[in-house]
Amino acid sequence: MIQILAMIGIFGGLLCATADCLLDLKGADNKKLGKMGIMDSKWETMAHFRFVWSDILAMFAVPMYTCGFIALMLQLKKVNEKLAIGLTIIFLCGAMGGFMIHSFLCLIPTIYQKIMKRDDFELAEDIINTLFRQIYVPFYTLYAMLVIIPAIVVIVLIINGTIALPLWCIICNPVVFQIIGLLLRATKCKIFIDAPSICAASLGLAMYGVLALMLI
Repeated sequence: MIQILAMIGIFGGLLCATADCLLDLKGADNKKLGKMGIMDSKWETMAHFRFVWSDILAMFAVPMYTCGFIALMLQLKKVNEKLAIGLTIIFLCGAMGGFMIHSFLCLIPTIYQKIMKRDDFELAEDIINTLFRQIYVPFYTLYAMLVIIPAIVVIVLIINGTIALPLWCIICNPVVFQIIGLLLRATKCKIFIDAPSICAASLGLAMYGVLALMLI
């Protein structure tokens, strides 16, 4: 059972990374727009089907990569049942938010495209910025529950030996993967402008399945 869940989790993380690329692969010529810098110049010319399929793939990917984390927690349960249950609940709440966040990010480029057909940038900026302010609390809270909190706890558990894995495994999580992606983007090399930073967190989520397999 654990092996099956872990493999589903790995595939789910890879599927989510594909969804991220459909949503966010823009190229080196993209520019951030607006006062908050959350709009992208390439949105206007990106094919709409990319946002549609990105959301569809995420619909399947989120429960699948959750299976990978559950597989790891089933291994942890053998050592610390209460902690495993607590982390699972936190991750499940975060995963619910993970799909909400992804769907929201797929909707705003469509809103931008429709409004810009009327060449009204100010209206597009006002609506999109207002929407972002509206979901700040659930957005960042659920993101923390999905990505940050479980990753940090798993890192600590590997370091203190509660999870019996080699120390190098502390890199196998979405937080470290995201940091690596951002550092690569900071080099300003064209090859790293989009990938792997745009899909790094999803690839990191896939790693929970890998860690679970290593414990079998």
